[in-house]
Formats: sequence, structure tokens, C-alpha cells
Amino acid sequence: MLKRFRVERAFRSLFYWYGGIIARHPLYFVIIPLIVALGIGSGMLFLDTDADTDAEILYAPENSRASKDRALIDGIYSDVNGEILPQHLTSPGVYGQVIIKRKDGGNVLTRSVADEVLILDNTITTIRVEIDGENYSYFDLCMKWQSKCIPIGIINIFNSSALSSPDFSLSYPVAEVVTPSGSMPFFVAGEIAAVTFKDGSESEIIAAQAIQLTYNLNSSALGLLWEKEFLKTMSDFTSSNLDLFWISSASLQDELDSSTSDILGKFSIAFSILIMFTIITCSMTDWVRSKAWLASFGVFSAGLAIITSFGLLTYLGVPFVNVVGSTPFLVIGIGIDDMFLMVAAWRKTDVTKSTEHRMKEAFSEAAVSITITSITDALAFGIGAITPFYSIRIFCLYTGVAVVFDYLFQITFFAGCMALMGYREEKNLHVMTCRKVLPKDEAPSTAYRIFCAGGSNPNKTPKESDHEATQHVIMNFFRDKYGPFLTSIFVVPLVVLLYIAYLGASIWGMTQLVEGLTLSRLAPYGSYAADYYDSAQEYFSTYGPPVAIVVTEEVDYSDQFVWDELRSTLYVLEKSRYFHDCCSALWLDDYLSYLITVNGSRIRETSVTELFKGDNVRMFLQQPAYQKYSADIVFDNSTGNIVSSRFYVIPKDASTSNSQKDMMLEARKIVSRSSLPMIAYSNVFPYYEQYVAVLPNTIQNLGIAVGAMFVVSIVMLPNLLSSIFMCFSLASIIIGIIGFMSLWKVTLDLISMINLIVSIGFTVDFSAHIIYAYLTGPERTPRKSAIHALYTMGMPISQAAISTILAILILMTSDTYIFICFFKVMTLVMAFGALHGLVFLPVFLMILIHPDKKCCEEEQQGTSKVVETERGEANAGFHSDEPYIVRQDGAPYTISERDSQD
Repeated sequence: MLKRFRVERAFRSLFYWYGGIIARHPLYFVIIPLIVALGIGSGMLFLDTDADTDAEILYAPENSRASKDRALIDGIYSDVNGEILPQHLTSPGVYGQVIIKRKDGGNVLTRSVADEVLILDNTITTIRVEIDGENYSYFDLCMKWQSKCIPIGIINIFNSSALSSPDFSLSYPVAEVVTPSGSMPFFVAGEIAAVTFKDGSESEIIAAQAIQLTYNLNSSALGLLWEKEFLKTMSDFTSSNLDLFWISSASLQDELDSSTSDILGKFSIAFSILIMFTIITCSMTDWVRSKAWLASFGVFSAGLAIITSFGLLTYLGVPFVNVVGSTPFLVIGIGIDDMFLMVAAWRKTDVTKSTEHRMKEAFSEAAVSITITSITDALAFGIGAITPFYSIRIFCLYTGVAVVFDYLFQITFFAGCMALMGYREEKNLHVMTCRKVLPKDEAPSTAYRIFCAGGSNPNKTPKESDHEATQHVIMNFFRDKYGPFLTSIFVVPLVVLLYIAYLGASIWGMTQLVEGLTLSRLAPYGSYAADYYDSAQEYFSTYGPPVAIVVTEEVDYSDQFVWDELRSTLYVLEKSRYFHDCCSALWLDDYLSYLITVNGSRIRETSVTELFKGDNVRMFLQQPAYQKYSADIVFDNSTGNIVSSRFYVIPKDASTSNSQKDMMLEARKIVSRSSLPMIAYSNVFPYYEQYVAVLPNTIQNLGIAVGAMFVVSIVMLPNLLSSIFMCFSLASIIIGIIGFMSLWKVTLDLISMINLIVSIGFTVDFSAHIIYAYLTGPERTPRKSAIHALYTMGMPISQAAISTILAILILMTSDTYIFICFFKVMTLVMAFGALHGLVFLPVFLMILIHPDKKCCEEEQQGTSKVVETERGEANAGFHSDEPYIVRQDGAPYTISERDSQD
């Protein structure tokens, strides 16, 4: 156990030596980091916060089954004629959509509504875009089928005279609709919703509350230009009778980019608030020892880390994604936490010693804690960078690099500033004016004592120095008031009961956790995109996007067994609770019916194998009623055999993330039972994959993180028991975060998973500081060690929690779930981290772990050997053959003297 502690002792010795170097050359440590930051940070001039990244790329897992299935289908159907229907798309494509309902909630299947909708349709279809001097309308850019724009069923219904009839009714969910090309079946359930059925019928409707118009375009640059004009047109279109909700394929990304730019613009507000907070909390009535300027430099140091990391990654070509917008708020909080630890360590040094000596003492204590927390933070983000989610990897890369730079700037730039402030204190200069002032006991007037006086009287001996005046009132509060109260015999049982209640509420909250991030939650609240998604979920979730069942390899379609397998698969799907049984069409059944119609009884006289050769099937596909299948059958040009085919089923009631996930998994499960090589795929499946991947990835990342933190704690903390204790504390905080975030209406999704990864580093910070202070402090009894740990770390932990909440407070003003989720989860992280660090851990450490005398003695002996010469010079009047340590008031005393005090 004593050998295990040598790593920590080596770090203390290293930083003791390093602190002396900084004190001797402070300007180098200030100027060189500034030059480096400005040089590398210049990359931010080229930072593109509006990088064009599709939502699916950001929020769908990479190399998922859906992405592999899509690649397979694209490969098989690559030679299909360019004219396709929307259900043939393996990606969402380019489109504009409008949901229309009456303001009074009435029936939209009326002549008056139809006339207004036709005006809107004409307005949309006459939108023109210009490029290279050429004008293009919707009819030039639309997705075409049989050389014509794909018709919109409801528009053709509104163009007919049927609505004028008092006995109007419409078949549902599939209806025969008259178009300029003739009568054809339409899946009107995708265009008409909230329907009223005719009395006594379940297939004819007479009224509806909402309709949807979909304008599909080809995936060209012109199509994207048309989309932008479509959005402008919809925002300008007004109606006194109708409510309109619209969206385009690029809307979600545009809205997210806008919200990210807005929240980054508010970073200066958070920066200013934090500077004010740090100045206030680091100030004292002693105008020499007050740390106002040093606090500002600490915030500035964290800002340098942000600029440098963003500049470096921009130079390296790493793209910026919207979730990175929260990185500056997190990093500024981490940087300020480290600053508070450094200031707290400086306050505990003897004010009568030289600046170089104080820098050595402060660094030998604080730099070890900062190193531990920086390692754990960097590890947390490194673990997050191995997830299959692109947005999380980019976020963790930006934040992880920023954490590394923050650490480097803390031990260089901020350390140099601290040394300069130390020389100012040594010369008894005023913190604001840098003019020499008198100590408080020599102040000539009350006004001088209040506004000017401070510092030490150099004529007094160390024992006469007023050490209490150097300590912040909050540190004294934790030592004299809060610590004794928390560890009293009456309060300890209450703390245990509070912890049991906390754990119980957390576990109950975990059982209420909902998984998944829906598109509607990504859109900014109150935006046109959010309004559209809300309306779509309310009216058009009963019938979901079609799911293709694809036979991916060549099979003998003339074999009765293949017929039975296809029919059996379709039957099982339609009887499943996740799919409708009314809207599917199997091309094989239509083909067999066609053969009977064409050949009659002579079908048995023809070789069945020949009937499924290319020429026969192609002739079938040329019939107007069956041309819809032409993009669903692929032939081998050399043999004429069918190498692949597909049919479609329609999901039902897929309105929640759980139902969408279950529907996808059920479709895959059903087709996997078939002996035919089949897959189930929809162009929304790549996005649904996140619902499957989030929970196992969260568990995996948290498990790896806890294991990594355990290894770090074994190396850096005094004994194995303390490492185990820290890991249990980490698990307890994470359980609380997950449990209470579900009670705060936060789902387990990509965004909250990012926050849980972040929370690992923060929770380790709180736990490690208290455990480390408890085990390495000079006290030997459990209660005194707990009080000493609170005295040492209570103020930095409080400052860290409050400053981090202040840093992310501005995120609460965002109208985007991404940033509000960050605020909620990080608030829980800070609250529960501080609760454990300031309440639970001191009590449980006192109950369960007795300070190890030998461990402490060995550590102090090792440290005393390193600093023997320095301290010997500073304490020339003190003589002892025993190893000694330094009291809180700066005076040396032996370990036997300390033991006799207990």
C-alpha cells in the first residue's frame, strides 16, 4: 500500500519543483502561452458554424444495420429507371410539405377549403428559381413518374366536382382518384387525416380535419434552391380560414444552425457573469490578499483554452456540429473549477514565506488534484469519442482537446499570473491600484482600513502573524460551523436517511426513463419546423412511412414454395400489431392474376419457369395498372431472370420512439424467419437505429468510464479502499442523474448520453477532491479528517458547482432541446456532485474509512524530504530530528506532536 502511494508523491515532488521554476520566471509563463493561443486560435477565423451536415449523419449511428441495408438496396436497384416513386427512396430526399387544417377545427373536405388549397397549390407550383440565367419551376424540378410530376391525390380530388355533391364520400385509406392521366389508386391516408367515417362504414369517409400536400423534388442543387423559395413563400402566405404548417428537407438543419449561432452569441454574457462571480467569491476585505485580478485571469485562461482548441481543430479540418455549441460553456466551467483549487491551495500557504516558496507549496498540493481531474475529464471525453454517433464523437473531440488545453494553460499562463500576484502580495501592493499600502492594524483611519489596508506586517514573527486574516470567510465557515454540524452525532443519522431517500427516488426515476430523440424535439420550440412536427404527430402518425420487404438475392419465382414464403411473410406482417392489413400489394399476386387474365386456362400448358422470364414479366410491367411495380423488380439482363424484388407494408400508430423502434425490430424479426433472403427497410430506419443503440452505448460508455476512473484512482489515491469508495460514489451520482433527469422530462437519447459522459469527469472531480483531502490531511481521527476535508475543499467545490451552473445558465434561454437538455442534466450533475462532496461523502468516509496513519506519515515523510532544504531555510528557528509537517497556520510541527493533540 505504501508503494502504491509513491505515484502521487512523485507528482507532488514534480510540481513542487515546477512551482519554483514558475515563480522564478513568471513572465515567460504568461507571454509564451498567449502567443501560442493567438497563433493556434487564429483558426477560429475560419470556423464554419453553419456547416451543412444532415440530421441523419449527426444523430443516427454509423455502420448500423439500416445503413448497411440501404447500401445493399442501392446497389441492387442502381440500374432502375430514374423515374421512381417516393416509397422507392432509400433516403428522405428533397421535398416540401404542408399540413392544412381549418382554424375552427372543422371539416377540410369542403368546396370553400378546396378553393383556398388550390390557390396555395398554384402558388407553390409556380415558384421559380434562377441559375445561370435560366428559370426553373416546380414542374421542371419535381420527382417524375412516367415523365410527369408525381400527382398529389388530394389536389386531384379538389379539382374534381365530387366535393360539390351533398352525398360526397371517399374510400379510405386507398381511393381511386381521377387524374389527367386517368383513374389511379392513391394511398390517401398519407394525405387526409382525423377522418370521419360514413355511418355504417369503415372504408368510406365524409369529413377530415387535416390534409397534407407533399412536393417531391429531384435531389439536385436546383431542388435545394427551390426548397428555400418554398419556405419563403409559405412564411408569406396568409389565410383567414386555414392554419398552415410547413417544412422542407433542409428545415431541421437550418433551424439547428440558427439556434447554435444564437446560443454562441450569448457566450459573452456567460463569460461576463462568471468573471463577476469569480471576482466576488475570490475577493476579501484584505485589499492585498484579495484575488480579484487573479480570478479574472482564471476565467481568461479557460477562454484561451476554448479559442486554442477550436482554432486547432478548425485548422485540422474537423467540422463544427451544432452540439459543439455547448462546449464553451462546459469548458469555462471546468477551467474555473481548476482555478478555484489553485487559489484555495495558495490561501493555505504561509503568507510570511517567499513567493517562490508559496508557489512550490501551492503547486505541490493543487496541481495534483488538477492533474487527477484533467485526466478523468480527458478520459471521459476520449471514451465518448469511440461511440458510433458522429455528433457525439465530434463533441467529445472538441471538448476533450479544450480540456487538455485548459490544463496546460492552468499550469502555465494562470500559474504565471498567480506568481505575479504573489510578488504583488509580497510587496504589500493594493490589488486594484498596485500601490504599496499599510496593514490593517496600522491603518490611519477607518476609511483607509476599509478601502486600502491589507497584507502583513513584516516586522512581526511568523507566530505573531494573523493567519486567520489570510483565510477566506467561507473556508472558515466550513471548518468552524458547517463541518462540526454535519459530523455531529445528531446529524449523521439524518444524512444516512437522506441518502436512502435520494437513492430510492433515483432508482424509481430510472424505471420511468423514456428512450429516444424524436425529430420534433430537435426542432427549436415555437419554430415553424416544431409546429409542423407537432401537427404531423397529432394527425399523421396513424399511418407511417412505407416499409420495403426486399428479396435481396435471386430465387426461383416459378417455385410454389417461393410463392408461399412471400405470401406467408406478408400475412404475418399484416397480422402484426405494428402494421396495417389494408394497404399492402404483392406484385406476385397481381402477376399471377394477370397471367390468368391473359392466358386463361392455357397458363397450365406453358412452362411456369418461362412465365417468370424477363420478357413475360416486362410485358406485365408495361400494363398501366401494373407500371407501379416497374421499379420494384430487377432483372439479370443476360438471363432474363428476376434477381430481386420488393413489396411494401404500412406501419400503424408509430408515433413514439418506442413504437418506432419496436416496429423496425418486429419487421426484421418476421422477415428473418423466412427461408428466403429478405430484409426489411424504410428510409427512416437509419434514424430509428438510434433508439436501439443509445441504451447499450450508454451502458458501455459508463462501464468503460467507471473502469478507467477506477484505474486512475488506484494510481493517484492513497489506497485501494479509497479507489473503491470513489467508484461507488461515481455510480451513486450517475444513478441520481439518470433517475432525476427522467423526472425532469429528459429522455435517454444522444444528447443526454453526451451529458452522462460529461458527468463522469465532473463527478470524479467532486469525489476525488474530498477523498484525497480526507486521506492525506494532517488529522488522524475520522471526524477531524472529515472537517479538515470540508475546510480544504468545501469552498472550491461550492465555487465549482455554482460557477458551472452560472456558465450553463444561459443555455436555459435557448429554444432548442439540445441546449436545454445540456442545462438540465449538467445542473443535476452539479447539484448531486456537490451534494455528495459536501454532505454524503464526508459522513460516509467518517463512518467507513479510518485515516491510515502509516499512509499519511509515509506521504508526509516523502514530501518533507523533498522540501527539507526550503523549509529549513524558512524555519531556521525550528529544530527536530523527526519528520515534520506544516500546520494550517504555516508553523511546522512534528508528527508526534500532532498525535499527542488527538
